Amino acid sequence: MDKLNQYQKIIEDTLVKISQMLAKEDDYESLLSIDHQRGQYILMSDGWENGKRYYHPIIHLETKPNAEVWLRCDNTDLAVGQDLVNQGIDIRDIDLPFILLKCENMHKK
Repeated sequence: MDKLNQYQKIIEDTLVKISQMLAKEDDYESLLSIDHQRGQYILMSDGWENGKRYYHPIIHLETKPNAEVWLRCDNTDLAVGQDLVNQGIDIRDIDLPFILLKCENMHKK
C-alpha cells in the first residue's frame, strides 16, 4: 500500500472511531463525510443545544497528492494530530493551517 492510501485509511479509521464515540450523545448527531478521491474527511455535529441549532465542524482533514495531511480544523480535546502520528502518519507530513491562522490573527491585534 502506498503512503497516501495508508494515510487515508488511518484517517478514515480515526474519524469512524471518533464518530462512533460521539454517536452516544443524545442532543446531536455526528455526520461523517469521507471522499478519498478528493482527499476530504469531515466530521460535523448537528443538533440542538438550549433551544438553538448546533451545526459545526468537529474535525476536517485533507490529504494532498504528495501524501501531506492537512488538519484544517480540530474542535476537540482528543489530540487528533497526535493520534494520527501514533497510528503511523509521519509527523513531518502533517500540516496545521488552522494554528498558523490563529497565530497570524493574534499578531494583528
